[in-house]
Amino acid sequence: MKKNLKYKKVDIIRIKNKEREEISDIIVRESKLAIFLNEKKLVTLKGSPENYDYLGVGFLYTSGILQKKEDISSIIVDKEQKTIKIKAKNIYSPLEGSLRDSLIPRRSNIEEKLISKLLPVKCFLKVKIGIIFTLMRTMQEKAELFKLTGGVHSCALADKHGCIILFTEDISRYNTIDKILGEAFLKDIPRENTIILTSCRITSDILTKIAFGKIPIIISRAAPTDEAVELAKKTGITLVGFVRGERMNIYTYPERIEV
Repeated sequence: MKKNLKYKKVDIIRIKNKEREEISDIIVRESKLAIFLNEKKLVTLKGSPENYDYLGVGFLYTSGILQKKEDISSIIVDKEQKTIKIKAKNIYSPLEGSLRDSLIPRRSNIEEKLISKLLPVKCFLKVKIGIIFTLMRTMQEKAELFKLTGGVHSCALADKHGCIILFTEDISRYNTIDKILGEAFLKDIPRENTIILTSCRITSDILTKIAFGKIPIIISRAAPTDEAVELAKKTGITLVGFVRGERMNIYTYPERIEV
């Protein structure tokens, strides 16, 4: 029987109503991915063991290192060694010399002048609040791994009409953003008039990835941080949080959200 790459069963002891019970439970799998760029190791990410190509390319793209798909000459994924080796030209990295072997580089190492130029202030995308509520419910319905394990974050790319274009789940909230934007990048999916939906808290690191991804609207079920709100203002991103039931909080550029 082929093992499931996303989760596994383990024997546990469950306590319920002061009763002790031996049962099997489903937990998510965790894996590592080492990213090499032009034969130099950049970073090792931890996350769910799938879509390594989207994760690797997405990480480079949302870190400002990779600009165009045409600059990639080769992508080699080794699932056994858990590596992705990417060769590319015309790379630019504001993180050069400071990229840490961890989940994500600190935003303090990123040139804010570059970030501020990534999105135009003028964006004419408008989204109805009813579409936002529908999209959030649809994303939650698609979150099968979360329903099984409760151990992953969800992320989706959607259009203004309420259609989900891409969807992913991962144990790392950063990886969900990278996988979605990496897939859109490789598949040449236009992003300027799309929406990112996520289940996770919006920090400045998450917002930075969205800015590099050129997405004008981010919608989350959770809360943003103060730095994320300030960065959204600078980069022209509409930030919406606490989308639950029939309510939401709009933190920046509310004119894009129509009643």
